[in-house]
Amino acid sequence: MSEKLVSQRQELRGVGVSSGIGFGHARVMQTSSLQVPRYSVTAEDVDKEIGRLKKAVGSVSRELDQMNRRSPKKAPKEVKTFLEVFKLLVNDSTMFEDVSDLIESQLINVEWALQKHLEDTLKLFDNLTDAYLAERSDDIVHVIRRLQEELTGERRKIQEKVRNAQSEVILVTNDLSIADVIWLTEYEELDLVGIVTEKGGPTSHTALLSQTLFIPAVVGVAGAVSVIKNNDRIFVDSNSGQIICNPTAAEIKEIERNVKAQEKKYSQLYRARRRAAETKDKFRVTLKANVAMVSGLDEILHLGAQGVGLFRSEYLFMGRDNLPDEREQMESYRELIDTMAGRPVTIRTIDVGGDKLLNAEARKRNYFSGAEKEDNPALGLRAIRFTLANPNLFITQIRAILRAAYGADVRIMLPMISSLQEIREAKRYVELAKTQLREEKLDFNDTVPVGIMIELPAAVICAEELLAEADFASLGTNDLIQYTLGVDRGNPSVAPLYDECHPAVLRLIRAATKAAQKQDKPISICGEMGGRREMVPFFLGLGINELSMVPMQIPIVKEMIRSLKRSSCQRLTLKLVKSRDSEEVRKLLEQFTEKGAEENVG
Repeated sequence: MSEKLVSQRQELRGVGVSSGIGFGHARVMQTSSLQVPRYSVTAEDVDKEIGRLKKAVGSVSRELDQMNRRSPKKAPKEVKTFLEVFKLLVNDSTMFEDVSDLIESQLINVEWALQKHLEDTLKLFDNLTDAYLAERSDDIVHVIRRLQEELTGERRKIQEKVRNAQSEVILVTNDLSIADVIWLTEYEELDLVGIVTEKGGPTSHTALLSQTLFIPAVVGVAGAVSVIKNNDRIFVDSNSGQIICNPTAAEIKEIERNVKAQEKKYSQLYRARRRAAETKDKFRVTLKANVAMVSGLDEILHLGAQGVGLFRSEYLFMGRDNLPDEREQMESYRELIDTMAGRPVTIRTIDVGGDKLLNAEARKRNYFSGAEKEDNPALGLRAIRFTLANPNLFITQIRAILRAAYGADVRIMLPMISSLQEIREAKRYVELAKTQLREEKLDFNDTVPVGIMIELPAAVICAEELLAEADFASLGTNDLIQYTLGVDRGNPSVAPLYDECHPAVLRLIRAATKAAQKQDKPISICGEMGGRREMVPFFLGLGINELSMVPMQIPIVKEMIRSLKRSSCQRLTLKLVKSRDSEEVRKLLEQFTEKGAEENVG
């Protein structure tokens, strides 16, 4: 492949949803460029068009079955659930009947009828502001487009383009369906080193799977498909969300040096995974992993995780028509616990809103859904509020966790706590679950600690009172920053305002830490800040001895810890919390890391 630059240098920015950097040649998969044929048919052709639809549905269904059977080595187990949901949408009888009716009543070809059906369906989503639900509407778009690609033969052309890439590939596309991501993982010879999408956010399929498959990914990159051309050289930094298209010769030299350094660094860090995360003056830190899937944990252990600090249990509930029952949940939690082989596991109860799990009919069938529509879901019925409003769902999950925890080191964590009443009510349900299990003579862990996530400014202000009722706390820095600064980190328009170094954020973290230390309760960091190398001195200075993060960051954070003295970090932290603005904070951190080596090591 030619090394020649085919376009001028440009910088783009989006939302980084995994970690690491990637550098390669762009392979543009422009799904939105599909030209949908539109023509009239005669009444005699109606059966033929409906037959074409039936054939396309069958072909796509068989492809999904084949993907499921092949079960790629690198793909997590939960992928099967996504594929099954995708297949259900493909085989939806309502969709088939609506499209068939359009063909017959308007005498149009099947591709056009599918497009009309899609437009009518998307009108139902027009007024929804919830990011997760919007992404579920995207699933419908992917299904209709996949059927249209099958009917036009465009799918085979797209796949051939990607498959024929001969060197490191940065995939650039409007969006990726779950089936697209799985298809990409099946081709071991495809050297996929990065993903760039125009759509998507922190909860998208691309985000979740890129984290699990350790592929650098940046989503929400406006104009990526029109700006980036095939064979352009692309640098993707999923830590910062930065993308450089056709970097200069000097930049390429630096980028290639950084990529090689990353590979060498990871290789060295893997070898050092059994070494303690301990400062030079013997302050030891426990490093754990944030996990969204039950499988793929062998790699997490390989990276040196000392346990799971945050298991996002809502992943088990996502994209399903029916809720997982107690047995299914218990088996999933048990698999997680068994794979961690005695290491501690913290399971967060489902952190979702009432409109984020299932379709309207399934919500009605399974549990009280709350409001059908919320003007501001981020401030609505979500997290602990949602589970307390749906006690049957909550008790089922608690029972499953307690049973899976039998004989193991497991903790329950309650998300988005804002009041004592929420903790007390949640603990009453935990006790009720224990009473039920005793009466049913089922084995369970009677001593599972119940902790809280501190991710609201209100929780920080009342931290001492809240922690008097909890066994431990974990700082969810992602939401803490969002609610403190009033910034949606998944919105590219305001993402630059989402600032981990804002003095208000640092002061809130310090206040929560002090409250926990005063109550003699363990406190950890489980937001993305916990995996930021540059923030490690701040946490050490506060005396935080547990960090949980994206698994790939564990070796990097460990190396940073081992290079520092806690006494030096304490002096730095005093300066950081007195800073007037973010720029001053960053400057102090940079000076400490780069110029303060003598003080840190001496």
